[in-house]
Amino acid sequence: MKILTTIAEVRGLLEPARAKGMSVGVMGTSGRMHQGHLSLVRRSVEENDLAVMFWMGAGGGLYERSWDDDSKLVATTGVEYVYLPDYADYMPVRPSFTVTLVPELTTGAPPMEEISHLDIVSTTTAKLFNIFGPMRYYSGEKDWQQLAVFKRMVIDLSWDIEVVGCPVVREADGLAMSSRNVKLTAQERSLAPTLYQALCAGAEAIENGERDSDKVVALVSAAMAEVGEVVYVHAVDAGTLQPMAQLQGEIRLIASLKLGEVPLVDNVGAMAD
Repeated sequence: MKILTTIAEVRGLLEPARAKGMSVGVMGTSGRMHQGHLSLVRRSVEENDLAVMFWMGAGGGLYERSWDDDSKLVATTGVEYVYLPDYADYMPVRPSFTVTLVPELTTGAPPMEEISHLDIVSTTTAKLFNIFGPMRYYSGEKDWQQLAVFKRMVIDLSWDIEVVGCPVVREADGLAMSSRNVKLTAQERSLAPTLYQALCAGAEAIENGERDSDKVVALVSAAMAEVGEVVYVHAVDAGTLQPMAQLQGEIRLIASLKLGEVPLVDNVGAMAD
């Protein structure tokens, strides 16, 4: 793998490649990688002429994550280039401009991620989109709210970028792979698949004709409450993230279950024709 540390190096690689008609695929992470992350990298490698991964684990001092550990995993994907930002180059001054989420994705939408956090994620992603330029950008469906935000941001700001949503990668028992899972005790880990099982029960109810959002949410919540703290359960429009009393169209059931001190998040889709 070749390591890129400056914006000029990234652009110096990608702009000539695109001029030759090469397709570019990009996947990014804040570190502490697992097979879910690696599946995105592999897909970007398989589907594009040139693939680049960016690793923001240093976070300008915000995270304590090791590239030395993650690099061993990344090396198995076949990706040739990794952008590890030199933060003096990446963020030479404190930003004066930020990207704030469009009202349609916040006003009326149920609280999931903190809006202030999503604004930081959106601003960081917008900056990276500008650095990388036209590309396919691979993002996991596990963080559905962020995926919806990225897709809408590309439309609203007219970027020549295709945001590709990739299916959740799960353990054999259904638990969504996450860097948080290592924080679970053995007992908590044994209970964790309940989150996915509850969501699947809600999706099955929708597929079988249930259209009352409150009833679906209550069904999922009751199953989760048997093993831990229900942080939230929402049945929303998959694209706009808006709730609805009567379910219609493409629905996303999104939930968070807290086991001990660890909040797990997951989601599944369903169609309400």
